[in-house]
Amino acid sequence: MIAVLADDFTGAAELAGISLAYFNKVQVGMQYVPEKSDAEVLIICSDSRSLPEKEAVQITAAILKKLLPFHPIFIYKKTDSVLRGHVIAELKIQMEQSKLSKAFLLPANPSLSRTIRKGEYYIGINKITETDFVHDPEFPVQSANVQDMVHDDSVKAVAIGTALPEKGIVIGDAVTIKDLEQWFAAVDKNWLYAGAGDFFRVMLQKSFQPIFPSKVELELPFLYVSGTAFAASKKYIRSLSRSTDYVAYLPDDANAEWLNKTCKIINSKQKLVLAIDTTNKTAVEKRLEMARTVKAIMEKEYIKEIFIEGGSTAAAILDILKIKLLQPVYELERGVVRMRAGNLLITVKPGSYALPKQIAAIYR
Repeated sequence: MIAVLADDFTGAAELAGISLAYFNKVQVGMQYVPEKSDAEVLIICSDSRSLPEKEAVQITAAILKKLLPFHPIFIYKKTDSVLRGHVIAELKIQMEQSKLSKAFLLPANPSLSRTIRKGEYYIGINKITETDFVHDPEFPVQSANVQDMVHDDSVKAVAIGTALPEKGIVIGDAVTIKDLEQWFAAVDKNWLYAGAGDFFRVMLQKSFQPIFPSKVELELPFLYVSGTAFAASKKYIRSLSRSTDYVAYLPDDANAEWLNKTCKIINSKQKLVLAIDTTNKTAVEKRLEMARTVKAIMEKEYIKEIFIEGGSTAAAILDILKIKLLQPVYELERGVVRMRAGNLLITVKPGSYALPKQIAAIYR
């Protein structure tokens, strides 16, 4: 078994999608480690990114305590590709419990034009400080320097070909997939492997044979839930609201009248986009209200599939629906993974990733 510990749900789903290209038995647990599992890849979401650091470390430690008895080949620490959350604190507790003195962190995703050059983070040709990430509601980026981004001067940024230290945490430069391959060849099992999706994919490519799952069709009634603050997603939904009648913006007070009106859209159109426009509520309050509303809708109307933008929103919805274990079934696109929980199909997407064509086709 390979184990993965992810700090948010879309990250867990992304690695599940990558794993489906190499393994048939993949499981995703929501802050839940089953006592027994025949999974080839067991992915656990700690949902710790938005928590206070002390609580995030405690949850990470508790999950690791349950994962280690499986004796996995390795436990990959999935971090946010742009280093939001309590990355270093969680890495340190994993190093301690795994009895490893060094960790190699590769958060860059060259396939998505997210690269690290000379210790600085770039999105395309721009430094990350010139992008929407400076407006992140929970972890606004204030510097492109990766040491500043992780708020820990003991972490070393290292260039390709640099001799690696005997202990500690390092972040590797990476501009191309070949850079990731070179780093993977340079580290051994005495390192804790951590980072984003591209590094994990390289690790599987170099160690396992690919398989090719068959395609699937999305099913109606279909609920699209947007909990992301990214401008491109908000712009797309605003354009839908102007040209269609199946977009519902969550009000500050989702009363019975609003709920009945919204459910009538699902009943007649077999699809709905549920989004947040403007509100005075905090990010935590917004996603909890969104989760409660999704539950209320599902109690009134039959929903076959849910598509959710935003990892924290997805985690809040799964929590209120009491879903702890999911079976990934198909990767629509990079990082956009369809999973099954009982009779419900759930697809999740990081807010900053592009909308898959299959889903856009439903909402024409």
